[in-house]
Amino acid sequence: MIKNNSKFSKKRVFKTNNFANKRIWLYGYHSVKAAIENTNRKKYRLFCTKNGYSKLGNSIEKLTIKTSIIDTKDFCNFLNETAVHQGLALEVDPLKRDNLNEIILNQSDNDIVIILDRIKDPQNVGAIIRSAEILGCKAIIGTTYHCAQETGGLVKAASGAFERLPYYSVTNISNILHTLKDFGFLIIGLDHDGNDSIADLLKSLKKQPIACILGSEEKGMRYLTKQKCDHLVKINTHSDLNILNVSNAAAITLFAIREFL
Repeated sequence: MIKNNSKFSKKRVFKTNNFANKRIWLYGYHSVKAAIENTNRKKYRLFCTKNGYSKLGNSIEKLTIKTSIIDTKDFCNFLNETAVHQGLALEVDPLKRDNLNEIILNQSDNDIVIILDRIKDPQNVGAIIRSAEILGCKAIIGTTYHCAQETGGLVKAASGAFERLPYYSVTNISNILHTLKDFGFLIIGLDHDGNDSIADLLKSLKKQPIACILGSEEKGMRYLTKQKCDHLVKINTHSDLNILNVSNAAAITLFAIREFL
């Protein structure tokens, strides 16, 4: 593990934004089941169909909140009509996370942190969280006003992983990147115009903590974000059809890091 540098005091505290006063509805089997089993998740009400209730099995025994059996048509009273709820909806507070400073200060050589630079699609962010959890990422950090926030759709896309992998919203990514560098993280930006392929770069590196930046599909990373990267890399492709979806690119990159380092 990299030792903490004494010149960084407790004053360097990153405040993460949490809209705990705004309850949200989670829906879908995996997201609701994972939230029920998460003791850190504040829960209020569960609505379900008879079939949805039976699917939860023993998990339902952990609940001490009001549970109501309703008809499928009644879910539209509190969910968007396009929500694929699978007969389950759970009212909750947004999930509170541990202090981000603990992630940064107590890293090890195989830690990976993902930075999201203006990725607004909740389906993509949810899919990234799912891949990141499976491939052993330490945390995901996005911005408060330019990245997708916790919603029922995002949590459902994460398929249960949202309850396990820390997802932080911060005001200023630039400050985070400076501190990650100070504490030994290598900053890698994924860009389709990158100078090297992700595989070629990783083969030349020693094992070390890595922060990987992903930009929006429309514009990629912002110019100032690129300037803070130690390396800009790309994923080699064998087609000129189009660039990869950002969630697919994230999964490939995380897999490559795990394979080559």
